[in-house]
Amino acid sequence: MDNNKIGKHIASLRKEKKLTQQQLGDKLFVTDKAVSKWERGLSLPDITILERLADVLDTDIYSILQVEKKNNLDIEKTLHEERRKIKNQINKKLMIYILPIIFIVSIVLYKLIPFGYDIEHVRYNHTEDKLINLGVPKFSFLMKNNENSYSYKNFRGKSVLTSEIKSYLNTLKHISCNNTTYFYDDDVNITIVDYSVKGNIIYNTISYNIRNGNYCNDWQIKEYSKILGNLNSFHTLYTEKSNLMVYFLPSLKIENNKNEWIATLDVYYNDGKTKKIIERSSGTFEIINDELIYYRTKIMEHEDNIEIPNVSTFVIKEQKLILKENYLKDYEKSIILK
Repeated sequence: MDNNKIGKHIASLRKEKKLTQQQLGDKLFVTDKAVSKWERGLSLPDITILERLADVLDTDIYSILQVEKKNNLDIEKTLHEERRKIKNQINKKLMIYILPIIFIVSIVLYKLIPFGYDIEHVRYNHTEDKLINLGVPKFSFLMKNNENSYSYKNFRGKSVLTSEIKSYLNTLKHISCNNTTYFYDDDVNITIVDYSVKGNIIYNTISYNIRNGNYCNDWQIKEYSKILGNLNSFHTLYTEKSNLMVYFLPSLKIENNKNEWIATLDVYYNDGKTKKIIERSSGTFEIINDELIYYRTKIMEHEDNIEIPNVSTFVIKEQKLILKENYLKDYEKSIILK
């Protein structure tokens, strides 16, 4: 049996009777859509409907089904087999259309849905040989390393990869210097100074640029050294002749991967006969813009007739320190240390 041939035959008989699909359906108590499916070979009438259909079209069941009349022919079984074949044909056609759609939807979801990241242990051997941690979005591959940089490939979307990287970076310590925020991993003592997600339609490249140690600590050391000159060197009073002696010693102490800027300040007055202590103090300091701010944490000795401030500010100019509020004006008009 050929369901397409059967459908065309039903349509031909209907048109001979000058009936529309709606009119034929009304006579059979079915919808015009059901008639349309028969004529397009998408389904076959039920055995009970076939008998009424044959009467309406002035023919018999065998003519409608395009089969020879046989005594042992089981019409109901034949219809059942034909419906099964039609169903299989329709399912195959649906799969042809659905599979590409499923494939496209799967790709879109794969590119857009966040799957998180894995912590990968990779070797860093640029300035120190050690294992470090990197948060790498899932399904990344083809890792490459070049000194301070690491890169991976990934087929997923740029926005979701960027989001997963940011989630990883938020687990690290945020440190700021040079008007920029960096990401410090104190477990392995490295800093991620930059990251990017770049690519094309097919894949994206994830890149990390790292530095060994705390990048802001190293940057601060370089900046302070540039401004002050050699650290651990005394800055002394810059004058041709003076009875006042001033010794300011800045130095660096690193504890728990953190810079601690410490200093001592010793001031003496020597009139040629006696040498008296004006101030002996210690504390910390910081440099903000073009100024060095000295915070006294301990005053060991001082002259009674002078009020020692808790904080002193020096203007920095060509590696010289110029005291802004001169509490030593009774001994020296201006305090310039070099």
